[in-house]
Amino acid sequence: MKSLDDAIFLRNRLIANLEEADFECSAHLRAPLLNFVVAGGGFAGVETIAAMNDFLREAVRFFPHLREDMLRIILVNSGKIILPELGEKLGTYAQRKLMEQQVEIHSNCKVTAVTDRDVTLSDGTTVTTNTLVWTAGICPNSLMDTLLLHEVEGPGHRQRVSGSSRVAWRLGLGRLCARTGPQNRGIPPPTAQHALREGKLAARNILATVRGDEMKPFLYSTIGLLAPIGKRTGVANILGVNFSGFIAWWLWRTIYLLKLPRFEKKVLVALDWTLDLLFSKDLVQFRTTRPPPCR
Repeated sequence: MKSLDDAIFLRNRLIANLEEADFECSAHLRAPLLNFVVAGGGFAGVETIAAMNDFLREAVRFFPHLREDMLRIILVNSGKIILPELGEKLGTYAQRKLMEQQVEIHSNCKVTAVTDRDVTLSDGTTVTTNTLVWTAGICPNSLMDTLLLHEVEGPGHRQRVSGSSRVAWRLGLGRLCARTGPQNRGIPPPTAQHALREGKLAARNILATVRGDEMKPFLYSTIGLLAPIGKRTGVANILGVNFSGFIAWWLWRTIYLLKLPRFEKKVLVALDWTLDLLFSKDLVQFRTTRPPPCR
């Protein structure tokens, strides 16, 4: 789950599975179509499975031969609590809310094997499914292999660089870097607020290098962390204050709306979100591939 195309592809996959399952008479063949697994309990995994759960449970009502209890939506989390960036309290709340929404959560568990028909977990569970969404693990861009030859591998496959690394850390190359030393504040969470700051600092440091000026290190300070967990519910930590529920979800959407460029774009998105509250979701598939040219 890295791009809009990934989201559209997943949406099309969900609709195609529901359509095929609706006409499948054999329960043995229907199960892989109605079981869905998401690997990764961080922001990307939780937001993905919350959106999938909302979409599937609302869409299944439009298929006469399917019932909601036929769906099995599973989140695989390698840690004890999901959303560890938000702390144990909010992570526990988010986990409880997802379970109330009938999401099956496997904690302290990892995916150990995948085939075209099933997914095997480290706790011994085997899930028959043809859909695995991978949001676990962070790997640096291959370009970093040419820049950080003298550095070591950090936790979670991130590159950990020293404070004296002028190439990577002082240019502020995102989450690929984590500063070590007495001022270490850990690794920035994978959120846009840090990416925007890092991008600006990288540009300033490139100019400083060209001009021969002193470069500045990136020391992040989180303003807030928010995540939607389905059913218009969210969790948030703003300036150290935890809260959850509809207000957190509304604040998450409001911040995203304010970040959009151009006033007319903000109005169009706000109208679209308002209509989404009043009407059911569209089940039309969006195709991203172009048809072959006629000859």
